[in-house]
Amino acid sequence: MSGKIKIEDNKLVFEIHGVDMILSIKKTITIPLDHVESVSTEKVPWEVFNQLKITGAAIPMIVKDGTFLTKDGLAFFEMHHPDRCITVSLNHEFYKKIIFEVDDKNAAAKMINDATRGRQSS
Repeated sequence: MSGKIKIEDNKLVFEIHGVDMILSIKKTITIPLDHVESVSTEKVPWEVFNQLKITGAAIPMIVKDGTFLTKDGLAFFEMHHPDRCITVSLNHEFYKKIIFEVDDKNAAAKMINDATRGRQSS
């Protein structure tokens, strides 16, 4: 199930829907746009043995929802289909990355990039 991403009051809001709210133990994550470092649409690998689940659920090749310790630091996953995810790299945040499944990853990445460019030019 895909979540929704929106820009609201100079913040990037990740909305988690359905059973993923239960699995990830979160309903939303809100990040100031200033803390978005980059956005990637590259396919996300499952990396079953290279990450430690802190909270949430992980069933390889089916679902990865919640907080995981990765080689880059803490990351939040909301992922069923790795090819439909965007990766948002962050600075000055609890999470170093948010990997989030959306209906249209190119449109979501463009929306975030446009919003962060608008903040940088202000």
